[in-house]
Amino acid sequence: MVDFPFTERKLEETVYERTFKDDLFDSDLLWHWDEEDREVTVLHETDWLFQFDNMLPQPMTGEIKIPKGVWHRVIKGNGDLIIKVKKNI
Repeated sequence: MVDFPFTERKLEETVYERTFKDDLFDSDLLWHWDEEDREVTVLHETDWLFQFDNMLPQPMTGEIKIPKGVWHRVIKGNGDLIIKVKKNI
């Protein structure tokens, strides 16, 4: 079983709410890629960052489209991070 650095709540068939807690370790947030396209929506103002491979980190605001197979990561900020994830978009 894989341990994820977030808790997840299913909202719809392909929509999930994920919460990354402030007390997780930076090392818990690993570079990874997904097996399906995803759209991430940040549900509140935050200073957490998002980074695609070979690109500079960007603020997590609005919607972020993540294509299948593209390496990316989240960079920890202050406070909890709450996002909505749509899979198979």
